[in-house]
Amino acid sequence: MSPDAPETTDGVPANSRWGANFDPDRLALLELRMWKAYYRRQPARLFGWLVLGLREQAHASWLRALLAALWLTKAAAGFSRAQGDYDRFAPDIARGYRLLGLGVDVDAREVARRELRWWVVRREIGLSAGQAAGQAITRTYAAIYKIQEGSVAQAGRLRGEAAETRDRGAAADADGPTGAGRAYWPEVARLLRESYRSLKAALA
Repeated sequence: MSPDAPETTDGVPANSRWGANFDPDRLALLELRMWKAYYRRQPARLFGWLVLGLREQAHASWLRALLAALWLTKAAAGFSRAQGDYDRFAPDIARGYRLLGLGVDVDAREVARRELRWWVVRREIGLSAGQAAGQAITRTYAAIYKIQEGSVAQAGRLRGEAAETRDRGAAADADGPTGAGRAYWPEVARLLRESYRSLKAALA
């Protein structure tokens, strides 16, 4: 970076695309740890990994990452217990995204609706949700980064496939979702790495 380039308080060039300056392998690892903590019902670990993931992706300050994580966790916790009327969780997701400093031309409410959609897809379709989840993730990326869906379709598809791999693996595992998951977590990890590498390349 040029010494004359404007910076945010976190050292990220002010004119760079929001959320594009992440390390894809580290972000994939943090998401993997989040998923493991979620399915093993370890809320404190989940929250900690989420804060680190938000820091990695958005380069937000610790305070903003913590506050955003609180809103996103509130939405996820409510969704996990809900049986319908899922749209009521979108405002909390939007609040979380706003705290992360999305681009000025990005509609946080639309991003939240699209984020929530991929949660709902997995809930409603179940073990075969990979393709639909991937499409929903692709649309979320397009809204966040103001980019054509085709550019981020592979990233979305791979992340959706990772989610389906996890769901199918856990369903077939005698130890259930809280077990070690040695038969499926390594493949989930690989797919997440490939997904975030693809996203990074699309945003370059």
